[in-house]
Amino acid sequence: MAGPFALRIIFGDETDSRKLSLMSGIPDTVEELHEIIKTVFRINEDFRLQYMDADFKEYMNLISVSEIEHKSTLKVIYLPALSSLELQTDEPCITLYPVRSFTETPTNSEPQTSSLVSSFDDDIQYASTSHSSTETLSGLSPWPKAFVVPKFTYDAEFELNIKNTEFEGNGTYFNPGPKLKGIILNGLAQEMVKYTKYPKDYQCEEVAAALTRVHPCLGQLGSKTGFWGWKQSLKYKMQNYRTKLGRLGHPEICVNSLKYKQKGQGKVAANIKKPRKAEVNYIPLHPKGESTESLEYERISLLSEVKKRDNEVMIKAKMERTFSHRRQQIVEQKPMIEVFKNQWPALFQQSEVNAEFMRITTKPLQSMFLSQLDHFSDKLMQIFKSKGGAKGQKIKNALAITDSVSINACNVFCFV
Repeated sequence: MAGPFALRIIFGDETDSRKLSLMSGIPDTVEELHEIIKTVFRINEDFRLQYMDADFKEYMNLISVSEIEHKSTLKVIYLPALSSLELQTDEPCITLYPVRSFTETPTNSEPQTSSLVSSFDDDIQYASTSHSSTETLSGLSPWPKAFVVPKFTYDAEFELNIKNTEFEGNGTYFNPGPKLKGIILNGLAQEMVKYTKYPKDYQCEEVAAALTRVHPCLGQLGSKTGFWGWKQSLKYKMQNYRTKLGRLGHPEICVNSLKYKQKGQGKVAANIKKPRKAEVNYIPLHPKGESTESLEYERISLLSEVKKRDNEVMIKAKMERTFSHRRQQIVEQKPMIEVFKNQWPALFQQSEVNAEFMRITTKPLQSMFLSQLDHFSDKLMQIFKSKGGAKGQKIKNALAITDSVSINACNVFCFV
């Protein structure tokens, strides 16, 4: 639904009610509205939404945004948090895992089940260790679904609260002065840099939209979206912020400075290196107390550790520690695969491929691949069956073998 939209939000009893202004209209789903309310009013607890039903004149759980109209009333119902005693239970736990594809009947089901469980345990292990490692190395996180506007300085928040109250009363927008605008942009830039040093256009737009939702007085009348000016200011602010970080020697910024350019690329805009869509930790900082020389020494010692038997723990620890050194080498030097394999042989083991993927993207490779494969398996089977010619006949013969195997269970139940 396009156009401005206003809602009355009640917290607890009727005495605490606030106005929510949606400049871009009501969102498409209840989940998006939930995130907006959580972001604007900075709610940390879990909650659900209820709306005033016109037929029963009572609050009912909000299932669809179609139940909401302009100037409707919503109620925030906080969900009780589970205590530590409630979370501790001696009851048996059942874990569900997706079914694996079998081309022939297994002779022994127990080894297959245990290997399936171990593969998912590996993903869990990568997730726990790599998460702590990436926080230590860079502090970066994936771009959030809903950007949370940070708290500004006390005097800035005080002035904005006054202007928000005036806006709710008479609809007067507020044009902040250079000092206050600088405080706002600096606070937003410091929050954005936690996720990316090179924000894309849509990311700057999301931040500007979140700012005008939290502080509706900062909306702009001359803009089609209501926040176009803030979006452009954020782009310039992030450029200046990158310049400042580059002067301080930040590796992700320095890699794009002129002294790192190859011959014939004597322009700042030439061959810009910045993270791709899935790369969260692009060129992380070295761990505290480490330098390029010390990490190179670790890399050399890792070559001898790889040759030892049953040495996975030591290899994993050294690979975690040298992650930043390895990323700088890949991005800056772009070595050939043969050379890189000789320098980092441990990286080409299956366990380290999964671990490195987790370090870069903060997502588990194996379980994510299997879940997506299961999601698209029906469509893939349709494509395979539609193939013609010799290849199509081979595929049909293979499918005929698998169709002859009857699988009664839809899921494999693993009792832990």
